[in-house]
Amino acid sequence: MTGQNPEVDAIEIVGEATRELVAAAEQLPAQPGQAEALARIFDRISEDVAEAAVLIRRADARRQRFLP
Repeated sequence: MTGQNPEVDAIEIVGEATRELVAAAEQLPAQPGQAEALARIFDRISEDVAEAAVLIRRADARRQRFLP
C-alpha cells in the first residue's frame, strides 16, 4: 500500500484479496482436517475487503470536504 492515496490502496487490497480468494476457492471442497485453516483464510480475506471499504469511504469523505 502506498499510504498516499486511499483509493489506490483499496485497489491494491482488492486485487490481492481477489487473487487469494481464487486460490482459496480452488481448495473447495475442503479436505478433511483443512476446513478450519481454509475458513481462516476466508476470514482474513473478508477483513482485507472491509479495510478496502473503509479506505473508499475515507477517500469519498476527503473528496466531499473539498467540493464547493
